Amino acid sequence: MHIIEAFHTCHARKLFGKHSLKGTPSVIFIAGLGDCSESWNVVQNRVSQITSTFSYDRAGVGRSEVASVPRTCLDLVQELSELLSVIPVKPPYILVGHSFGGLVARLFASCYPGLVSGIILVDAAHEYKELAYEKILPEKLIPKNRAYLENPMLNSEQIDKLQSYKEVVDHSWQSSIPLSIITRGLPDHNDEEWPHQEILQIEQWLQADFQRLSTVSKIRIAGRSGHYIHHDEPEMVIEEIMSMLKGMGS
Repeated sequence: MHIIEAFHTCHARKLFGKHSLKGTPSVIFIAGLGDCSESWNVVQNRVSQITSTFSYDRAGVGRSEVASVPRTCLDLVQELSELLSVIPVKPPYILVGHSFGGLVARLFASCYPGLVSGIILVDAAHEYKELAYEKILPEKLIPKNRAYLENPMLNSEQIDKLQSYKEVVDHSWQSSIPLSIITRGLPDHNDEEWPHQEILQIEQWLQADFQRLSTVSKIRIAGRSGHYIHHDEPEMVIEEIMSMLKGMGS
C-alpha cells in the first residue's frame, strides 16, 4: 500500500489530495465541513491495502487554496468531478461521505450515477436538519439555529446551506446504487444548553429516512460513537466498505 500526496489544479487553484492505486472500485472519501483529508487517515490507510482510494482537501480547507465564497453543494460536486478527472484513480467509485460530505456524495451520485457503484453515509447531514431541530429546541436557541442555517458566513466553509439543500432535493431520486448508512449512537456535548439526547433522536430518525434513496440500502448504529464515527469506531466504517467491495466482487 502506497499513498501518494499531490496537488492538482482545479478551477485555476491548487487542491491537495491523497490517492492510492490498487484496482477498482475506487473509494472516494468526502469530509464534513471544515475537515480535511487527514480526517480519513485511519480508514484510508486500511482500505488502500485492498483497492484504490482518494481523499482531498476542499478549496479553503487544509492545504488547498481558497475559493470565492459563498459556495453551494453543487459547486463542491463540480470541484470533486474535476479533481477525479485529473487524478489516476478510476471509476466506478464508492463514495464515503461524513456529515455535510454525505450531501456532496448524494448529489454527486445523482449527477453522475454511471460513475458510482456504492455510497456509504457516515453520520451524514440530512437536508434541512436545522428546521427539524426547531421542533424540540428551547425558544431562546431557535434564532441562533436559524441563523446558522440561513447565513453562509457562520459555517466553517461559508457554504450556502439553503441553496445546497435545495440542490440536493431537486436532484434526489431513488436509485439501485447500494447504500449503507452508519449513524452515531451517542449524543454530542459541545454546548451545555443544547438538548443533546433529543437532537440525537432526531438525527437517527432523519438518517433512517435515507433508506428511501436506494432500493438496496442498510443501516447500522455505531453505539460507541459520537459524530465522528470514523474516529471513534473506524472498524465499523472499514467493515462497511469491505462488505460493499466484496458484494461487487472486488
